[in-house]
Amino acid sequence: MMEEAPTENKRRRISAAGGSHQDISSLTDLPNGILAHVASFLAAPSRALFAVALEDENSAVSTNERSAAIGSQWDILDFGEIEKELAAKLLDVDIQAVLLCIDAVNNVKRLKLDNLINITGAGLEPLRGSLIIEQIDLSLVGDHQNHYLHYGRPWPPVSCDFVLPILDSIIEREGCALMHLQFPIVWRQRASTASEFHAFMLRYNQMWGNREETSCLECNTRFPTGQSQWIETRTSDNLYGTQRHTCYDCFKHYCYGCEIGIERERMLSNCKTCERDYCTNCSKMSFCQSCAYSTCDDCYENRCHKCNEKICLNCVEEHEDCYKCEACQRVFCSECSDPGVTDFSRNCVECHDTCCDDCRFRRFQFGQHNCVECIKTIAPLVADEYKRLRRENEQLKLELESKS
Repeated sequence: MMEEAPTENKRRRISAAGGSHQDISSLTDLPNGILAHVASFLAAPSRALFAVALEDENSAVSTNERSAAIGSQWDILDFGEIEKELAAKLLDVDIQAVLLCIDAVNNVKRLKLDNLINITGAGLEPLRGSLIIEQIDLSLVGDHQNHYLHYGRPWPPVSCDFVLPILDSIIEREGCALMHLQFPIVWRQRASTASEFHAFMLRYNQMWGNREETSCLECNTRFPTGQSQWIETRTSDNLYGTQRHTCYDCFKHYCYGCEIGIERERMLSNCKTCERDYCTNCSKMSFCQSCAYSTCDDCYENRCHKCNEKICLNCVEEHEDCYKCEACQRVFCSECSDPGVTDFSRNCVECHDTCCDDCRFRRFQFGQHNCVECIKTIAPLVADEYKRLRRENEQLKLELESKS
């Protein structure tokens, strides 16, 4: 049996920059060059978390030096770039450590808090007074995701009490660069002119009012017009609390009446699914076959199995004038629903089955479904199958006779 090497020899030795050797007992002992190479394979939030994980009070390298060594591009910090499960585990203390580590107040221009469903917002304190941040997305859902994902679950704890003072410290500074805000749906659902959230939106709109005049890039109409504001503050409007006239991606400003092209496509449209405005240069919009509302193409997950027209996620989830088979997951618009299926809520009155007729017929063939009411709805399919089998049988007879 081989003898175990002495403990002191278990440590690997590598050459330092000056040609000398140094002992490596932990990751913090590795040269910055090696750490930077490892970090180059990670997304920005993962690099920042990596830098935080390397913090060592006994290390001669400061946190900011370490973060600078493993990455210098922190202008966009999008937590949607990391695993959803990991993001859901991060707390305010983690977010604060990340923002301090990368000196976010002087580096981050776009912050997206995708999937950070367990933060209160207190961890955003390092952004206080930022003069360079241009966009803060507090919606907690990723790009092209439905903002109502949290329905049926406990609402995320993100709180106005923690977040609004930080936002105020940004918009009250002269030279504020903030161009776009996206708020959590939980705040917007509690529409009230007496709330602190509503009061902040009025201050945000006033900040825009104090800026130089802004006009639509297509028709030169000045913003805002009439009751329209940069953030919608009418409590009766279903877009209450959403940013208006501003493309989510490029921050360019358009009114909602300007149209271009042969099909008269709007320059700027609001997506019903993700509730963000996009200009035609950043995202193409299409109309849902069921509800006729516009939705950006990247938000569409479903097409009618028969006519191939797009159906928005809201219509599928809320079962509005469309039908989704529980077995094969195919979606049918109201005009193309299979025979006997005119509405998702009208299941079989006997067995409450919600499958499409194709799936019902398939189970009937294998003796797995014998509901009389269901068989009535698939009678046309049974008749077609009988005719098909009869034609095949006749064809086989003719082939046998020709060979005899």
